[in-house]
This record gives sequence, structure tokens and C-alpha cells, in this order.
Amino acid sequence: MPHRRTLLTALALPAIARAQERPIQLFVGFAAGGNIDLAARMAAPFLERLLGAQIIVVNRPGAGGMIMLNDMAQAPADGRHAALVSFPALVTALFDNTPRYRLDSFAYAGLLTDEPYTLFVAPNARWRTLRELVEDARARPEEITIAGAGAGSAPHLATMQLEAAAGVRFTWVPTPGAAQAVQLVQGGHVAGSVSTVSLTVRAHNQGALRVLALMERERWDRAPDIATFAENGFPLAAGSARGIALPAGTPEPALRRWEDAIREVAHNPEFRAMAERDFVVVRHMDRATMTAFVQAQAAEYGAMWQRSPWRR
Repeated sequence: MPHRRTLLTALALPAIARAQERPIQLFVGFAAGGNIDLAARMAAPFLERLLGAQIIVVNRPGAGGMIMLNDMAQAPADGRHAALVSFPALVTALFDNTPRYRLDSFAYAGLLTDEPYTLFVAPNARWRTLRELVEDARARPEEITIAGAGAGSAPHLATMQLEAAAGVRFTWVPTPGAAQAVQLVQGGHVAGSVSTVSLTVRAHNQGALRVLALMERERWDRAPDIATFAENGFPLAAGSARGIALPAGTPEPALRRWEDAIREVAHNPEFRAMAERDFVVVRHMDRATMTAFVQAQAAEYGAMWQRSPWRR
């Protein structure tokens, strides 16, 4: 009998080793090359070292990230399926669509970044300021096109905030992700787009895009030449926060490992230096704080939906 146990143990060891070597899949709900995809690929090597497993970034774009979220809600709760989720996109889809997930479909392991939005146009566009764009939109209702992820996405809602504040109407052009919106702007197919500073400020500095305004009330010291929405007469603030979510039911030890790894990454000097280089704004939250943040987002955007549904 002892011999049989020894044999069984020996046979089991390779299987255990193979299971430990299985890669972690980190899902992103938008196409490659966008701001969320870039953040995931920046964080992945640091998370690999801390979690002890290869991380494969898997892009699953569509419906403003909802397709990926639907799949993640049904994924194995084994600690090896995770997603870099974006807010408010995760919560806004609950009101404008019929997703197969709820807030409690996920365990929120920690927030990693939080960036303000910019509104940008092509470098040769005739608008030099946000005020000029708004005045043109007021004269030509629904003729000026703004591209970005699907209806109800965070960039779409940010654009709608500007519309409400300025009394104008743009035409929204949905794209699979931010990178595709940038391409449409650069190609002259749409007038402008809304995306985070990590995707736009470097391109603005290089002359590949023209950022008209930062969607903040105060200027950002990393881009002091870019005026704010408030300076243009619209005291609005909006952006995109990103963190790691895993399927609900993921074992507590796995969640603790993820929470610890995210904290280590957020405070890693090498990661922070890369983030600063690429204009990524690091903002860390632990599990409890991120969960409270998600609930607050749901309350805020649920109230906004009741006042003004964003379906078009």
C-alpha cells in the first residue's frame, strides 16, 4: 500500500507541475493598441514576476468592453483568468444594455491607474481650441463627428457631458477601441475623439495629434501647455480608471496574491518610471477600496441614467 501511494504521488507530480506552469490569461475588452491594452501590456511583465506565471494578454473587443465582461463572468474562478477592466465602462453597460454580468459577478482585486480624458483632433484641423470646436458644433448641429468606443462607453459619456454643458450635438461614431478612433482622426475620417492622456499627450507633443483640452478643472503638470475644459468655459472632469477583476468565487488565497501583486506593481519604481514616461497615471486601490469605488460608480451613473439615458 505505501508503494502504491508513492507511485500515485509520483504520477501526480508532473500534472501538478503542468498546472502550475499554465499561463494566466489577462483579458482586455478593447482592441490592441488602445490605452487599456497598452496599460495591460505594461503591467503584465511585473505581474508575471510576482505571480510566478506567464501572463498572456487576450484582446476581446466589442460592445464597449461588454463582450469580454460577459465572458469573464463565466470564466473559471481559478485565479488564472483575470481582466483589466475599465471604469465607468463596466458599470455603464449595466444600464444601456442587457449584459450577462452584474457587479457581484466579479471580485475586484485592486485599482492600478486612473487617467483624465482629452478631446483631440488631427494636427491640421482648423480648430485650435475647444471653444472653437464648440462654436462650430453650435452652428452645425450633428455635423461634427466624434469617434470612440460604443454607445454608453466612458468616452461617449464624456462627450455627452460636453454636449449638455455647451448645448451642442455631435454625431458619435463607434469604434472597437481607442486606437481605431485615433486612426480615424488622423485619416480625416472624423473630426475628433476622446481618450486618455496616455494615448494622446505623447502624440500631441510629437505633432501627430492636436489635443484641444484636458477634461479636468486644473492643468496637468505633465502637459502644462494643454488647456483644461474649465479654461474653455466648461468645468467638467472625466476619465478612465482601470483595475484587475476576477470571476466571483475565485479562492481567497488567489485573490490575496493578486491584491498583493497589484500593490507591489503600483509601488514598483521601475513600473512607475515607465508609467511616467508613457503618461500613464498610477492610482492604486486595494480590494476593499476598489470594491467601494465600483459601488459608488454604479450609484453615480445609475442616477445619471435615470436623468438622461444615453442610448442613441
